[in-house]
Amino acid sequence: MIRPMRIAIVSETWLPQINGVSRTLNQLANYLVACGDQLLLLTPRYRQGLTLPVGSEAECFPALPLPFYSEVLLPVVTPLRLLHRLAAFVPDLVHIATEGPLGWAALRAARRLGLPVVSSYHTNFAQYLASYRLGALETVAWDYLRKFHNRTDLTLCPTPSIVGMLAERGFRNLIVWPRGVDAARFHPRHRDPELRRSLGIAGDEVVLLFVGRLAAEKNLALLFAACRRLSGRVRQLLVGDGPLRAELEHTALPGAIFSGYREGEELARYYASADIFAFPSLSETFGNVVLEALASGLPTVAFNVPGPRDILLSGESGILVEEQSATALAAALQSLVDDAQMRQRLGRAARLYAEDQNWEEINSAVRDQYLRLHAEHSGKRLCCTGTLPEPGKESLC
Repeated sequence: MIRPMRIAIVSETWLPQINGVSRTLNQLANYLVACGDQLLLLTPRYRQGLTLPVGSEAECFPALPLPFYSEVLLPVVTPLRLLHRLAAFVPDLVHIATEGPLGWAALRAARRLGLPVVSSYHTNFAQYLASYRLGALETVAWDYLRKFHNRTDLTLCPTPSIVGMLAERGFRNLIVWPRGVDAARFHPRHRDPELRRSLGIAGDEVVLLFVGRLAAEKNLALLFAACRRLSGRVRQLLVGDGPLRAELEHTALPGAIFSGYREGEELARYYASADIFAFPSLSETFGNVVLEALASGLPTVAFNVPGPRDILLSGESGILVEEQSATALAAALQSLVDDAQMRQRLGRAARLYAEDQNWEEINSAVRDQYLRLHAEHSGKRLCCTGTLPEPGKESLC
């Protein structure tokens, strides 16, 4: 029999904001609710409202947009307010998914209350800084992230590569929390000739798809430089939005299609109606969109860096590019543009791999870790006085 838990999840991003973190956490939250757990979600306040799993509750906080990236909201909240909210909910465990002001305040509050804390590492923010001309702050950012995660009982990482990278930087208590994919939703059967026609794509054009934020850290300038080197009838299709959209629309191939964000069945049709998936990012922790492309039967081209190298089998389900240059990326893309049989062979293998990436099994393992940590902390509490730490003892810095 499954023992219900009370779990607080803290994140500076949640649906309706669309990104890999919000979609991953939504999968976890829905699984936990299905197990009978009670959830408290602590998130920013969105103008459109929050997309909540059925049966969960939420507290949303006022937030300010990041100056150079308005899609990112930073909640304004104090540890004291979170301490009272967590104390009222009485969670068995707190899962902190982001390291911003809300995550920091939640960490301090949870520690004051003596609660077990799990963190998850989703985004290479320290590496992102160079993309925004803030590379001088990278060392400071790594120091903060290491201190933050080492204050938690366990840090969940999306791939073995990320575990290795963080361990080398002094992060402790790391385990892999891989990602799954809805292989029924993302499926080659959703290929839609009518969608291609409505987008003005000719029958003999090879569609090169990118899905994700149109932002500096996605390395899209290099992808566009590679596309300009391609020969043959190639059409760029970009699904997503972001601060670089206007600039990219001026540098894309003639006839490039910018569709904006797409969700659900419509997104699945876009994936399945393309021919090649291109993923140029150098700073991903995983790349959920890569797994969705594989499930859709698309051969994927990406650089051999953490994230993609943990998902793709080069030469079997896609191509991992060793040299981080437009010339090398273009050569890999061109090989698939020119060879329809190769695209089909890699696409079939991609689909077979994705079918084994099951969200229920993956999130069941996360919940097992929750239960283990709760049991360990419950045992420790029997041996202590039950008093809270003195104010100031749990300072993060």
